[in-house]
Amino acid sequence: MKDYIKEIEEYAKICADCGNCLQLCPVYNAELREPDSPRGKVNLIKELVKGNLENNKLNRDFVYRCVLCGSCEYVCTRGINYIDIMIKYRNLISKEKEIPKLKKFVLFFYKRKFLKIILPISDLFSKSFLKRFIPIPSRLNKKRLKKDYDKDKLYDILIFPGCVLTNFYPDILVKIKDLFEKRGKTVVIPKDFSCCGFPHLSQGWKKEFEKLKKKNKDLLNQYKFKQIVIPCGTGVMTFKKYYDIKDSEIFELTEYLYKNFKDLEIDSDKFKNKNISFHHPCHTAKSLGIKEEPEYFMNILGKNFIQDDSMLCCGFGGLFSIGYPSTSNKILDKRVTTFKEKSVNTVFTSCPGCFFQLREKTDLNIEHIISLFK
Repeated sequence: MKDYIKEIEEYAKICADCGNCLQLCPVYNAELREPDSPRGKVNLIKELVKGNLENNKLNRDFVYRCVLCGSCEYVCTRGINYIDIMIKYRNLISKEKEIPKLKKFVLFFYKRKFLKIILPISDLFSKSFLKRFIPIPSRLNKKRLKKDYDKDKLYDILIFPGCVLTNFYPDILVKIKDLFEKRGKTVVIPKDFSCCGFPHLSQGWKKEFEKLKKKNKDLLNQYKFKQIVIPCGTGVMTFKKYYDIKDSEIFELTEYLYKNFKDLEIDSDKFKNKNISFHHPCHTAKSLGIKEEPEYFMNILGKNFIQDDSMLCCGFGGLFSIGYPSTSNKILDKRVTTFKEKSVNTVFTSCPGCFFQLREKTDLNIEHIISLFK
């Protein structure tokens, strides 16, 4: 604890004389309260770990009221690893018990196999009047993924599918797989992958994260492959930062396409009469630095593509949108406003979470970037 107190005191000194991150912090700009700023949270954590403030519900609430989008790190001139600070402290104070009950229920429920049984019911709800009040996803499930793969075969690509695409938008996974195979790549998508675990780690449920990580790494060891492609920036960040995978290259989807298939044909006729923009997912663009890659393909659309450099968060943040729906919606409104001010009516993105948030909660036409290609 002494080392942690010393570390957080150093961060607090740096942050106290700054404020550069306020311009891009989605939570601060939604609520305009100092404790909701990165600087405010660092100083709050400092006082909590030193025992000057009580670890009560109000203070924990401010600590958890963060999207962990990395926007502050993206503009920080002093190199503060803010996401690590938040994760470390949340795991320090939670002791597996202080996680908000609703979030813990969702985490527990989401990784269980009976979710597959419940999903058809969510399809019915998504077509009912409840859709107006709850962002229930209407699944894209016309196509199904192959279930069994040869474990003795060497595959070019292993796709880690992630939670959102697996459960709600498997059509997108099929399109990704089909595109790779058309380009001569052999692909394996094992069916038993769990969540990457970042939602659990970020909420202070480290023990559960370690279980999920072990399960996923054990499954990886059952297959032979050359490279891993993850169509989710958060998943890529988690694998690279917390999984300690040394023997395989790991790519985000657009990063892989840019590196290997820059000659991909764009289905420009499909979008020629639309004003199109691209929403940069926070972890993809800000934490991984993958911004040029998707824009390369979007720029092929020519004058139909409207550049947006605001780098605003959509407010999803996984469990953030469940725990703090009002703040999440304020962040989303700012994001949508920037598009509408530019007369954008179609928005592409490469993140499953952003796709979910924008598709289910706005009146914009939302496309996954894989639908851009023929």
